[in-house]
Amino acid sequence: MDIGIIEGFFFKLREGDIFYAKGVTHPLGSVVSFPKYVVDVNGDRVDRNGMRYKKISSINEEYNYATSIYTKYIKHDEFFCRSIVLVPTTDIAKIYNPVKKAEELIELSTSDATLTDVKDMVVDIIDSTGVKAIGVSGSVLVELHRADSDIDIVIYGRNNGFRVYSYLKEVVDRDHRYRRYTKETLKQLYLRRAIETPITFDQMLYQESRRLLEGFFKNREYFIRLVKYPWEEPQYGTYRCKKLGKALLKLRIVDSKDSIYTPCRYRVEIVEHDYGVKVDNVTEVYSLRGRFNEIATEDDIVEAYGTIELVETINGRTHHRLYLGDENDYMVVIQR
Repeated sequence: MDIGIIEGFFFKLREGDIFYAKGVTHPLGSVVSFPKYVVDVNGDRVDRNGMRYKKISSINEEYNYATSIYTKYIKHDEFFCRSIVLVPTTDIAKIYNPVKKAEELIELSTSDATLTDVKDMVVDIIDSTGVKAIGVSGSVLVELHRADSDIDIVIYGRNNGFRVYSYLKEVVDRDHRYRRYTKETLKQLYLRRAIETPITFDQMLYQESRRLLEGFFKNREYFIRLVKYPWEEPQYGTYRCKKLGKALLKLRIVDSKDSIYTPCRYRVEIVEHDYGVKVDNVTEVYSLRGRFNEIATEDDIVEAYGTIELVETINGRTHHRLYLGDENDYMVVIQR
């Protein structure tokens, strides 16, 4: 099954820099993407050919690097409602396929502790759920992992994702291999996330106490993305959107069933407008970033700061959504 270059896939340009695909909806012949591992003579990651790479940590740094080095790839797009990094597939020298990587790891005999842990988790998920549309992403996929690298797994297909999520409900904190973050183990993750997402440690601790898609497998951090197939998401060009500006809102969660997927969505209704752009209604919270998965469930009241966007479909219907994903955007539960 050819699903194209979508979330979870990485690719290398002829210049050597390695990008990751973002989302599952892309214009024909191009990939919405960001640089993650860039060639650097002082980099601490070395590939099998001796090429040194540096990892770019934050999405702001990724975008800034792209705008400074790859100006030709920066496009303003009405479907995505912003300037994006759009790489033509003709400029791609190598594609890293996460599903093929998982298949390779299953057959691999290795003494590498990182690869062993990743393999063990992949095999456990397949054996326990029957889901085979599973991929291994991140540094392991591009063979730039280290001894402290985490486990980055992606599950493709709506139904497959739901099956894996249901399995995690059964095993997290019940099976000794799968554990949520604790107050002690959360500290490093909080320091990494707080740079872009300004919530308190206690707020993040509460969020992680409800989450299943990230935590620890054995003694290694894991992050799982549940990604719908491209045909299960709105197709490119079926709507256009316009940024109206920032706003802080209190919202009631009406439906959270799609909050486990990437992109994630919450159906909402406005409880209170605190400040910023004011519109009559916001019906959706939307994000491409995994850190906003699983934050809230039905009837929770949340405080959310992001960008109000006007979405207009090709048949003329409109609605407003709150986009989360830029620096300083956040969402926290304030009443449950």
